[in-house]
Amino acid sequence: MLYQSKLFTESECDTIKSYVRTLKERSIGTHHPEVNNAKHDTVGGKMIADHIQWYISDEYKWFSDKILKWVNELNLDRKISNLGWEFIVCKYVKGDFFKPHVDDVLADDNISIKRKRHFTIGIQLSNEIEYQGGKLFVENTPISQLKGTVYIFGNNQLHWVDEITEGSRWSCTIFLENDSLKKHLL
Repeated sequence: MLYQSKLFTESECDTIKSYVRTLKERSIGTHHPEVNNAKHDTVGGKMIADHIQWYISDEYKWFSDKILKWVNELNLDRKISNLGWEFIVCKYVKGDFFKPHVDDVLADDNISIKRKRHFTIGIQLSNEIEYQGGKLFVENTPISQLKGTVYIFGNNQLHWVDEITEGSRWSCTIFLENDSLKKHLL
């Protein structure tokens, strides 16, 4: 399952980027049941990012409402009731990447699942002319690099970001966990 659509204007993307207060370097571990014998890769991704909680300001409401409307128009098998507790604005600079992975959060044993992520939503916040490399793939399908494109895919889908070779790529990621989902009533 993969859906993508141009949803945000360039100006709206710039507004989302303006919510960043502090970009911190992130080195992220990755895993996937069929990659590296399901072993945890401690250096699976590298970027700088800011985790922003939805509840800290009403100024984000326009943004969450627009995504919720789009996602629920897709008629997924579950209704999305909220976007969880945070959105993450990421900046990939030269040398940054994200190896093939899925988005569940592993427990301390680096094997069992601590938090199940059901869907990943992303937003392309840069124009493709602002960077080289840095293409995002979901199951070998390239995601549009058009600024304002939103995409959603299921948690078990292998995805990655190629290494940035020039410039910088901005994106936003939202993980939908159990608190975001409600079954459709028949």
